[in-house]
Amino acid sequence: MGPAGTALLCLGLCIGQGIKEQAETFLRPTLEADSSPVIPQGTPVTLRCKGHPGAIWYFLMKGEIQFQGVLGEKMEANFHIHSMTRDTAGSYHCFYMTLSGFSELSEPLELVMTGFYDKPSLLVVSIQEVAEGQIVTLSCHSEQPFDQFTFYKERGANTSQLQTVWFWTNISIVSMTTTQEGTYRCYSFHSQYPYLWSASSDLLEVKVADAAPQDYTVGNLIRFSLAGLVLIILAILSVEAWYSWRVLQEAALA
Repeated sequence: MGPAGTALLCLGLCIGQGIKEQAETFLRPTLEADSSPVIPQGTPVTLRCKGHPGAIWYFLMKGEIQFQGVLGEKMEANFHIHSMTRDTAGSYHCFYMTLSGFSELSEPLELVMTGFYDKPSLLVVSIQEVAEGQIVTLSCHSEQPFDQFTFYKERGANTSQLQTVWFWTNISIVSMTTTQEGTYRCYSFHSQYPYLWSASSDLLEVKVADAAPQDYTVGNLIRFSLAGLVLIILAILSVEAWYSWRVLQEAALA
């Protein structure tokens, strides 16, 4: 190997060592979607990678393949996906590069495309009142056989995923405890294609009536009666103790 080759080899080893050392001290980047990671088919989405003030380039990866790289702006960079399709749905990571080396990968961001299958139907099966609140049982039904159903609850501007259940049939039932009213939806999909979901079911508004007021009269009467009985017994014991003490005092004085 000539002098030039030796120099290049040394440079590569030094850079590689620097990347290894710096990755342990760099801030780990975060990757998030500008709205929800559950995106209707054909809808654009922007992914935002936040990293380090000294970052020069940011890189977005889908699976194990580098997707694209952009110049950093302050501490973040935006990646635009012009249309959500079956090819753009999937698991994404991002990382960044500084003059000292590369960061580690961000936590994965799972982008799901909805609308790939027809929407299921969502029904309330029952509402059962319990001590802590109510148990709402919902049924998500599809005309096609799916093995995964996921349920969401919306409250104002907030949307939270409640539960994903496995059920190899065209209907799935889920029970959840809630003390608040809300609007629900469900999706269905195949476990073999976890990023391709059905269209959303129609929104289902669940209103849980307040529990009927309970009459505590009998219970209160029993508690008051027991308390009175205890007081009477204590009074009798006190009188007996006082009488015994008087007898002993008189015997001592006699």
